[in-house]
Amino acid sequence: MGYYAAVMEFSPAGIPNPAGRIELGGEGTYIPRLSASDRLVGFGGTKRENTNFCPVLPRLRAAASLGRWSVELGYVPPVRACGVLPHMVSGAVALHVLLAPRWQLAARASAHYGRLNAPITCSKGDVADASNPTCLGGQVSDDRVTPLAFALDYAVTYGGWRAHRVEPYVLVGVRREQVDFDVHYVNAGGLLDDQRLGTTLTRVHAAVGTAWEATPRVRLGGELYYAPGALLTLRTRASYVIGGGR
Repeated sequence: MGYYAAVMEFSPAGIPNPAGRIELGGEGTYIPRLSASDRLVGFGGTKRENTNFCPVLPRLRAAASLGRWSVELGYVPPVRACGVLPHMVSGAVALHVLLAPRWQLAARASAHYGRLNAPITCSKGDVADASNPTCLGGQVSDDRVTPLAFALDYAVTYGGWRAHRVEPYVLVGVRREQVDFDVHYVNAGGLLDDQRLGTTLTRVHAAVGTAWEATPRVRLGGELYYAPGALLTLRTRASYVIGGGR
């Protein structure tokens, strides 16, 4: 659960431009596949869970900047894809402080909440698999993952490459996350398994990334995000800029 909570973290994926602008676009986070042994977690490590669904987590994003402050919003709409039905919202607010003519510090607080329904306990293949006695002959499960996370990040950005419209940054942060997993599975005997599992974690993370103004109206971003003990992943972002400008 901590692995996928890190995937869903609302990190910058490219610091918004502070020059009084609105950016509308989207983000994609690569989801590395878990091995068969990593998915062997059910029933005390004896049952393999179905978790490798989509290779990418998409998210709509918007950002608005006014002087030293910026606000970001993220949204994953309830559209079923790869057997998964998500519905998630995210938000962040950041204060930008000038450290030197070409350097800035951004203090950023963010939050993320939502739900994700998927056949994690027993997939369509599992209920027809004679080697899976837990799921055989039952119904495809409709399990729900509910993440709630709060994070505080500090990012140092370098604006010295403005002739090339490139602004790299380094980020470190800490997050507090709670993840609930609600099982909803009816077995071959008609019995409902509706137990709830949950975990609460406090963990650190780090990222290196950059924002690139490909054109005066198109801003791109990329970020290598690392959560120790969870995952290393890549986030990309593309936005269309409304108003403002350098």
